[in-house]
Amino acid sequence: MRRRNQTRWRALTARLGREMTIWVSTVRYDGRPHLTPTWFIWLNERLYIAISQDSQKFANLLHNQKITAALPDTDWVTIIEGEARVADRHMIDTLGDYFFHKYEWDFRYDDTAVMRLIEITPHKILAWGDGFDDEGMRLL
Repeated sequence: MRRRNQTRWRALTARLGREMTIWVSTVRYDGRPHLTPTWFIWLNERLYIAISQDSQKFANLLHNQKITAALPDTDWVTIIEGEARVADRHMIDTLGDYFFHKYEWDFRYDDTAVMRLIEITPHKILAWGDGFDDEGMRLL
């Protein structure tokens, strides 16, 4: 396996820290894709989303934990493939604070829905248009 280009990785991490929306694709029970934009936090090489327990996205993840996420910029493409799971309880307060600081929204106190914190572990990260295209698309 190639060594990770630290400059490229830092640029990606910084970008994931400042972007506001990511498109998340899950798979319905019948195999059809389900694509939605959502707010997210990138922390410790994991992607976190807070979603309603009653949402199609959550229902999909109960059946199939495979997930793909992509930033909306088509000039600097970033695609993350991974596996989702309900985050550990000890992460809820930490991530609640991150969501509040980034979006002025705290999923812990959202009374419009029962929210679940989802942790996505990336298995593959692809990027191009980031100035490192000569190194290939795969970062992870």
